[in-house]
Amino acid sequence: MERATIQVGSFTRAGEAHSDAAGLAFVLDQMAQRPAVQTLKAWAAEQLAPITGETAVDVGSGTGEEVAAFAELGLRAIGVEPSAGLRAEAVRRWPGSRLQFVDGVADRLPFADDSVDVLRCERVLQHVEDPAGAVREMARVLRPGGRIVLIDTDWQTLLVHPADPDVLRRMVDAVRSQSATPHSGRQLREQLVGAGLEITGETAATSLDPQADARQGFASLMRVQAQQSGAITAAEGEAFATRIAEAADRGAFHLSLTMYAVSAVKA
Repeated sequence: MERATIQVGSFTRAGEAHSDAAGLAFVLDQMAQRPAVQTLKAWAAEQLAPITGETAVDVGSGTGEEVAAFAELGLRAIGVEPSAGLRAEAVRRWPGSRLQFVDGVADRLPFADDSVDVLRCERVLQHVEDPAGAVREMARVLRPGGRIVLIDTDWQTLLVHPADPDVLRRMVDAVRSQSATPHSGRQLREQLVGAGLEITGETAATSLDPQADARQGFASLMRVQAQQSGAITAAEGEAFATRIAEAADRGAFHLSLTMYAVSAVKA
């Protein structure tokens, strides 16, 4: 999910300045393959119900997969992404005149009022200092009748077993500290309502790590992050890694994280 040296999906100018575009692209590709992410993407597409000829925007477009999907449906498809490296990768992957990738951040979108029909924003708001303000900005650019879907993680739902409770608490706290708004998932509905939008649907999906990921998946990277930040000692990290690896050998390892999605319309 995330390299130890990367703030995945960081949607700020400061984050972009220090980002590893190749690493971010790798992470996004890995996440896109997870069943929970695919489930939420499919739900979002149904809720947005894009119509040929409409203008569709993906805020935090990354490698451009969702922008390409909009274009294939005959929409004017635009991706907003602050990372020049990711924009370049998106252009490389999805060449064509029907797609456009522009520089921008979530709380200052480069669009006129009432100019966008369809807007999606996936796993971005957790990295935004003022997510409510960003959602108001998204509402500004939506046309009356425009549809929006927000998808985000709530890091409070990160569960790992087996692990020493105190060590795990410090590890999880270290992970949460990487996000400006670690509990973003639970706040999506409030942010949309606060922006004057009408809720049309909501859902959630939980990502479950396979047993093989106990050694090389997010649990391992979480351990490295926690050690690098000083949240746990090297000895505590080694004990954590050994314990979950032994559990995985017995088929008893568990790591889960829940993501939430809410759709709305501009009256």
